[in-house]
Amino acid sequence: MTAPDTTSRVAPATVATDRFTPSTSAIRVFAALGLLLLAVTSVLFVTIVLRQAYSGDGASGPLVDVAQLAMALSAIAGLSALCLPGTAMSPAARRGTVWAQYVLAVGGPMLAAVDFA
Repeated sequence: MTAPDTTSRVAPATVATDRFTPSTSAIRVFAALGLLLLAVTSVLFVTIVLRQAYSGDGASGPLVDVAQLAMALSAIAGLSALCLPGTAMSPAARRGTVWAQYVLAVGGPMLAAVDFA
C-alpha cells in the first residue's frame, strides 16, 4: 500500500495534459492540406521537367528521379499522418511526419529545378 505524495507541488492532471500540444484532428487537417500542397507541387514539378526537356539539350536535370522519390515519400508521409488511428502514433511523431511531408513536397520541385547544363 502506498501513500500519496504530499510534497508534490504539481497536480497530476496538469502533468498528464499539455495545453500547447495540438490535437490529433488539427494535425490531420494539416496533413490533408499537405496533400493539396503536394498536388500543386506535382504540377510545378511536371512544368519544370518539361521546360528542361524542351529547352537546351533535350534532357531534364540529373535529380529528377530523386525529386520523384521525394514527392512519393511526401504522399506516403501525408497519408500515414492522416489515416493512421490516434493510438498508432504519438502527437509528436504525427507532427514530425507532417513536417517531413511538407519538406518533401516542396523539396521535389526544388530538386527537379537543378540543372547542371
